Amino acid sequence: MPTARILYLEDDIGVASPTKAVLEQKGYTVIHVEEGMDALTRLLTEHFDGAICDLTLPDVDGLKVIESIRSKNARLPIIILSARSDTEEKLEGLLSGGNDYLTKPFAIEELLTRLKNILMHRPLPTQEEVQAYGLLQVSDLIIDPVRQQVRRAGNYVELRSKEYELLHYMVLNPNRILTKEELLREIWNYPYDPSTRIVDNLVARLRKKMDQGYDIRLVYTRWGKGYYFKNPDADISKMSVPEPLQVAEVPEPIVKPEPKPEPTPQYGPLTIPPPSAYLKD
Repeated sequence: MPTARILYLEDDIGVASPTKAVLEQKGYTVIHVEEGMDALTRLLTEHFDGAICDLTLPDVDGLKVIESIRSKNARLPIIILSARSDTEEKLEGLLSGGNDYLTKPFAIEELLTRLKNILMHRPLPTQEEVQAYGLLQVSDLIIDPVRQQVRRAGNYVELRSKEYELLHYMVLNPNRILTKEELLREIWNYPYDPSTRIVDNLVARLRKKMDQGYDIRLVYTRWGKGYYFKNPDADISKMSVPEPLQVAEVPEPIVKPEPKPEPTPQYGPLTIPPPSAYLKD
């Protein structure tokens, strides 16, 4: 399952390189930076699911970076990873906005466990954030239509182009059975072909990526009818298949036929000469 995008602020390459490698092996997308101002710029202009920050940096104190981030983003999970080990220094880091504090040297398994823990318990976006960024949210599913990015329970879900189009359409039409005919028309702009399996195959791939490993299912099949996206917060007991469009019959115009005129002969009566006319003398 694809996991979160993490910014890793660490100026010591000897520490950063192996740590980054292990995080990436575990499925995280890691953006490593060495300076505090670079980290601050990226955290304020890009989306990250969490941050790991050192405090002793070449350009600015890491506490200032965390305080600046926290003033703009109260939800971003931050782990402080520092050699400052005094109790007062730890408290200062946590009061500055860190969610957790781990001292160097550290065990990589402990870092992985702490990172997993804070990502699991981070809050969902506020309604203001959803509206401000134009996000679509259903339960723990968040869709960013601008970047065409999808996250579920904080984990990035890598979708192909048609998979994203299908999910986006289903989310915009929740708790309504979508027939194969409708999906072929809306996603592919194809006429209905009862023999094609293209819709079934795409839905199967999307369901595997969106639902596998989660307690709450989102993509459902109504056998013989079609598919639907379930919004867990809505009542689906009255779902029905949309009625096919009724095409009004246009009556034939009632026109009294005009009588056809009698044909006018173009030639006179045919005269056949007697057989004697064809005899030679």
